[in-house]
Amino acid sequence: MGVNNLAVKAAKPMLTFLGIKVSYETLAFLALFLGSEALGASKLKENSIVQLFLNAVNSLKPFRTEDDKIAKVKDTLLK
Repeated sequence: MGVNNLAVKAAKPMLTFLGIKVSYETLAFLALFLGSEALGASKLKENSIVQLFLNAVNSLKPFRTEDDKIAKVKDTLLK
């Protein structure tokens, strides 16, 4: 009997932090989440790059029809 190669390949690299094994994907997710929370709570929103991105997203709003469709369904159900 040999080692199951599939099980060996499926093992993800882990980092031990305060005695707890954590995957690198989990650490990356937590770092991005905390970064987004810090950005939302700070004055970094006034950063020109962030403002440029937010303006681009807001400029696409008129082309979105999901909100109009939801409003129509609500109106028909509430009448």
